[in-house]
Amino acid sequence: MGPMAGTAEEHLERTWAAYREARLVEGLQLAQQGTEEFSDRGGVWFALGCMLERSDDLVAADKAFAKASRCVEDPVGTPYRIGWKAFQQVVATAIESLPAKLKDSIGDVTLVLADYADPELLEGFSDAELLGLFTGPVRAERDQVSGMLPMIHVFRRAHEHSCGSAKEFRQEIKQTLYQEFGHYLGFGEEDMGTLMG
Repeated sequence: MGPMAGTAEEHLERTWAAYREARLVEGLQLAQQGTEEFSDRGGVWFALGCMLERSDDLVAADKAFAKASRCVEDPVGTPYRIGWKAFQQVVATAIESLPAKLKDSIGDVTLVLADYADPELLEGFSDAELLGLFTGPVRAERDQVSGMLPMIHVFRRAHEHSCGSAKEFRQEIKQTLYQEFGHYLGFGEEDMGTLMG
């Protein structure tokens, strides 16, 4: 891979594209080059941490995350860490606390918990990461669409990356479930408030 061109933002855009598409070798090269060229930017160190983490080098990932939090320009806080069983428990507790209108639909959908979104799920999204995603037919159309099951995906690592504490993590999981179950029921972002109570 040759020398980089462009701004830190353009470089990060290419790095996150590789991350979303699970192109780990290319993404690691881009992220490492980013920390050489834009060493004072927390965002590039954070992207390197995410790439290292996704490549199962957690020790190096945590060092990169720590560096990202100490950068003067564009600092990014270190992610909150949670084990898989504890993550499952947080999701279960969050489901129990959802409003009745949402809890009534739990049996209708398949809940998929994963560390990362499969690249095909992210087609059409420009976000670096998604916290959750609803796929399949909405409740009103589920009997008319054959071969597709309604699914709600919740991604552990994206939640970790966006949270700095256990309390924040629990709140974010609840918010993600709230939104994705709302999408299943056919509500848009602007209508979510009507689901409370």
